[in-house]
Parts: sequence; C-alpha cells; structure tokens
Amino acid sequence: MANDLLDNRQPLFAPAVAVGTIASSVGQRLRRTVFLIAGVAVGITLGDLLVSWVGRGHIQIGLIVAVSILLAMLFSGEGSFITQVGGSAMVLAVLSPASTSLAVPRLVDGVVGGTVGLLVSLIVLPLHPIHRIRRAGRPLLRRIAEQIDRVADAGANRDPGTAQQALDALRNLDTSDLQTALSAAVEVVRLSPLRWHNHNSVEGWRHGSELMLRSLLQSRDLALNMEAALRRDEAVPPSLPQAIHCLADSVRHVAIEWSPTSGKPSQSQESALKAVKWAQEALNEKLDINGVNVANDISIIAVNTIQATGVSRDEAEALRCHLGPDTTARAK
Repeated sequence: MANDLLDNRQPLFAPAVAVGTIASSVGQRLRRTVFLIAGVAVGITLGDLLVSWVGRGHIQIGLIVAVSILLAMLFSGEGSFITQVGGSAMVLAVLSPASTSLAVPRLVDGVVGGTVGLLVSLIVLPLHPIHRIRRAGRPLLRRIAEQIDRVADAGANRDPGTAQQALDALRNLDTSDLQTALSAAVEVVRLSPLRWHNHNSVEGWRHGSELMLRSLLQSRDLALNMEAALRRDEAVPPSLPQAIHCLADSVRHVAIEWSPTSGKPSQSQESALKAVKWAQEALNEKLDINGVNVANDISIIAVNTIQATGVSRDEAEALRCHLGPDTTARAK
C-alpha cells in the first residue's frame, strides 16, 4: 500500500509499524498503534534536527539515539513510544542525510502500517472474545478452588499454618491474564464488525468475571478469618469446613461449565447452595466472631458464584436468607 498506492519508494516504517501493531498485547492495540505512529513522528523530527546539528558518524548516531530516548521519556513512559522514537531517530541517522523532506513520507508510512495492522488484527482475523475470556478465566478459577479447599482442610485439621499458606497463595494469584482478556474482548466487539454480534455475550462474561474476581478478594478474607479463628482456638464445627469444600466445588464447576449467557450450570449452583446450607448449620452452633465472619464469607462467595453463572442479582441475593436474619448483626 505504501509503495504502490502512495508511491513511497522506501516504505521502511510501514511494515515495522504493522508488525508492531499486530504483535501488541491484545486489548491495547489501538492505544499501542497511536503511540507507535506518534513515536515515528517524534523520532523522525528529533532525528532530523539532531542530524542537522551534530552531523553523521558512529558517535553521533549513539548521541542522537540517547538524546531521542531521553526526550521521549519526558513526553511519555509508554515503552512502544520510547522504542519507536529511538528506532526512528537511529534509522534516520544511519540511512538518511539530514533532510526534513523525509518526515512526511515516514509519518505516512507509520499511519499506513498502523492502519493495516489494525485491519488485520481487528477485522480480517479478529480473536474470538468469548474463547479468550474462557481460556484466561478457567485456570484462575481452578487455582482459586484449590486454595479454598486448603482453607477447608485447615479448618478440619485445626491447622492455622495451612490457612496462612492458602491466604498467601490467594494473595499471589495473578489476574492479569483475565483482565487482559476482558480488555481485549471489549476492544474487539467495539471495533470489529465481525464481532459486533458478540457484544451482549461479552457483557455477560465481563460481569461474571468481575464477580469471580470479587470472589477471589473475598476468599482472601475467608482464609484470613479461618486462620484467626484457629489461632485464637475458636470453635470450628465440622459443618464449616464442609461448607468451604462445597464452596470450592462450586467455583471449580464454574471453571468447567462457565457460560454466563447460556444458562445455569446446575452443579455449580447446587454446590453453592450446599455451602450456604452447611454455613447455616455452623451458625446454629454459636460460632465466635471469626467463625461468623467465615460463614458470611462463604455466603458472599456463593452468591457471587451463582450470579456469575447468569442468575439475576435479585435471585442470587435472595440466597442470603438461608443464613438467617441475625447473621449480619452477629458478624458486626
């Protein structure tokens, strides 16, 4: 396109920017492309000016690149912008004489490359937004379920060390893949005509993912409260670890059956309801404050999990009544 349609005999930057756009992290391609094109423009401008001031040569090339990168860092901390500024200035210093007439064709190359890269990644071969979320979310949910099971084992064995280990593991879980997948899915359904029909589905998946991320945060409270109950030698009746095991099963089934827009994963819901039932039984045994907090954490995660499977908020929140009217007061 740059050579044949725009008659640019040396379209050096067009393929470079196109590759940079396609190679960018999904979910950030539009933003990255803007920075790439801006980097080309700034790098060429700086390169022209610096070549005209210091001339050409090995030392001058190093000086031009160093000054260009330092100035780029003052404008923005975006890596693609800084890299493109330095690279554009270097190529100009190495291959071209000082001439401001190079700026416009190189900038046009950047626009052509960025546009083609976006067309390829978002229109010609767009990723499937739902598959991306599912691939990123399922491993995370399985790891959350594993650690919730460890919390249950800690309660059953009265082992605060295991609860602390589970808490540390939950705190260290990396959610960046899921968050990147969500960002990518939103970008694709917004910009790609081939994926516009997935907009409502993506919204359902995004909502479900946010609820499970909240469940991850709540599971940290669950582990913390269990660890505190064990260290203070509070009562932990067998029904409480049983409730936590059911909760882990619920999260695990979500990882297997996760489909917020196509129905209700019955196994996940059934396990969540069992978790609520066992938590209610534990509350009837007059738990201390940390035990009550554990029961409340179970309830919150169970409601979030059921809601993430496609149940309405009102229906999911109605499950709280299974814990009895005095649960919130006792937790306070």
